[in-house]
This record gives sequence, structure tokens and C-alpha cells, in this order.
Amino acid sequence: MEKVDGLINKGGPATAMDLWEKAINDNKNKNEERQGIMDRGQRATKTETENKVDNHECQTCASRRYMDRSDDGSVSFQSPTHISPQQSHAAVSSHEQEHVTNENARAQKENREVISSSVSIHYATCPECGVRYAAGGETRTVTKSKDGNEEDQDLQEMLGVQNRRGEDEGKGKVVNTKA
Repeated sequence: MEKVDGLINKGGPATAMDLWEKAINDNKNKNEERQGIMDRGQRATKTETENKVDNHECQTCASRRYMDRSDDGSVSFQSPTHISPQQSHAAVSSHEQEHVTNENARAQKENREVISSSVSIHYATCPECGVRYAAGGETRTVTKSKDGNEEDQDLQEMLGVQNRRGEDEGKGKVVNTKA
């Protein structure tokens, strides 16, 4: 037997099966090589990220505090609270959802119907380390009376104006909470 280009030739020309096995081996070697490159790239990215974020927070991120500025005393962040940039989106989103839940409960208690609720999350980038974080959020809830009185007939026309201006015109209740 003699070896010809990675094939073991048994004295005759390479068969289709020999060529098939060579192609499979070549493909396997290329995939292993690609995987090695990807592994090295992932290790490099992880090390860079760990050095930047996990090992220490910059002074600006370490001193950042979150506090609710709304008049809703039953939600989180009533006192200044530190949250890491990596956890900020989840914490702010959860906090804003508390506002939505509270306003829905309040509307039901007052025999009002929730017309719309929206949440906006605001993002910023730390000027010191360049990490992006959720800087805060805003919840907006619009309700109307379930009675269906004449004032509420005008409510549908007024909603566009109220949503743009964020004012309570006496026709519906617009609750705007900023955290």
C-alpha cells in the first residue's frame, strides 16, 4: 500500500469511495481549524469584556443611583439604589411594570377603564467607561370612566391632544410617572 495525497492506494487508481473519504477528512480538518479560530476569538472577547466590566466598575458607574420621582409610593426605588449597568435594563423595566400594574388596579378601583399604557426606557452611555445602561424610564397610562357619560364621548377626540401634551383636560385621566 502506498499513500497518495492522504489516501491509501492499494495499488490501483483512487476509487470514488477513496475520494469521498478524502473529502470528508479534509472537511473535518477545516471545521476543526475554524472551531479553533472561533474558540480563540471567543476567549479574546470574553477576556476583554471581563477586564472592562466584571473585574471592576468605573467610578461613575459605581456611584450611579436610581430613585423613583413619581408620586407612587408603592413601587421600588423609593430611596437611592445602586444598580450595575448590566442589570439596569431588567431593574428599570421591572420598576416601570410596577407602575403599569398599580395604575391598572387604581383604575379598576375607581371604576375607570384603561385605554392605553405605554412604557419608555431611556438609555445612556457612561462617559468614563463607555458602557451602555438603562438610565430611567417613563410610564404613561390613559383611563376613562366606565359610565359612558357625555364627557367620555369627547374623550376619544381629546386623547390625541392629551397624549401629545401630557395634560389632564378633565375629560380623562392621564397619569404620567417618571422613574
